[in-house]
Amino acid sequence: SGLAALRLYCEELSRWSARLNLTALRTPEEVVREGILDSLACLPLIPPGPLQVVDVGSGAGFPALPLKLVRPDLSVTLVEASRKKATFLVHAARFLGLTGVRVVRARAEAMGTDPREAGGYDLGLARAVAPPPDAGRLVRPLLRPEGLFLVQLGAGPLPPGAWDRLLALGFEVVRELPLPPALGRPGRRVVALRRVA
Repeated sequence: SGLAALRLYCEELSRWSARLNLTALRTPEEVVREGILDSLACLPLIPPGPLQVVDVGSGAGFPALPLKLVRPDLSVTLVEASRKKATFLVHAARFLGLTGVRVVRARAEAMGTDPREAGGYDLGLARAVAPPPDAGRLVRPLLRPEGLFLVQLGAGPLPPGAWDRLLALGFEVVRELPLPPALGRPGRRVVALRRVA
């Protein structure tokens, strides 16, 4: 079941993290609340049906791997420049018996200029890889026209002008979802943006 798989993922992440420092989340409670549940908070904004998903700066696999565990119909490409993190992602996908997961050890900037990757994805994710305008710059070339980019925002306000810079890249807001306060600090939210041509 998805729940059992999520537990296995948590345990394996903790085991590897003890040696490799994969994530800043230290305790099992932090991994569950700020890793797993925070990732699953994106679910209501993800359209139904099989989708090609790209997760830029995947790190330990948040948010893409928890989403894949509960939405097996998603085909997920995890983009991670760090060798140790990419190695963990390959291992985690195999360990969890996941199909439709591809790990690319590359910088997202390089992916966006690759004609085999550019414009190939329905949904882009980029959790905590860079401030929203920079993340948007990395994700947008990978999205097909009308593709969605889910931006996970912290509790504090964005720097002045950051939101305008993000939209100016060629995005429009589709929907905003406040996260339950139980998932960490109040005021956090996920915003779905659509790529406009």
